[in-house]
Amino acid sequence: MTSINPLKLSKITVFLQISLNGIVGYGKVFCKKIFAIMVIATATNFAVMPARVSAEENASSPNTLSAIRPSLADLMSIAQLRHFKVEYSHKVRNWKLAEYELDKLEETFTRIARLYPTAAEVAQSGLIEEKTKPALSELRRAIAEKNTPLFKSAYMAVTDACNQCHSAANVEFITIRVPTKSPLSNQIFDPQR
Repeated sequence: MTSINPLKLSKITVFLQISLNGIVGYGKVFCKKIFAIMVIATATNFAVMPARVSAEENASSPNTLSAIRPSLADLMSIAQLRHFKVEYSHKVRNWKLAEYELDKLEETFTRIARLYPTAAEVAQSGLIEEKTKPALSELRRAIAEKNTPLFKSAYMAVTDACNQCHSAANVEFITIRVPTKSPLSNQIFDPQR
């Protein structure tokens, strides 16, 4: 929050005192309360206003919050990494890591639906709700039960849901598949005792 210049605050105070002259017939206590409320309200608005104007004026500046908002492509890359990690964790029977990565994958899809409910004229949040969430729920059940056949089926359903969404968004050239090897040599996936 920005600080208020004392000189500007005193000018505001004088302005408010002059404004209150119009209501002098209402009594001193009432006028003092109104005066205090007006000072606080004006000072608060005055202190916040420069930040609002600054954000509006500099909306195209790389220093604004919009510049640090992850793009849809960034979030999809994170989802792709989580997708891989869920499967690879299963492959090495690290069910705890698979559950953790599934939690993170679901969080990423939730962020995508919230930040980009519609992209490329496609209701992404609807597709995620309709296609991806049921598949993720089944995958969660497979992990909880440590059920490999169910895991493979549910994981394929999640993968198919990704590709259906990509097709609906006209980016069908982005095709997701079950991973064949790890791109990550800097993480140990085997369960550590």
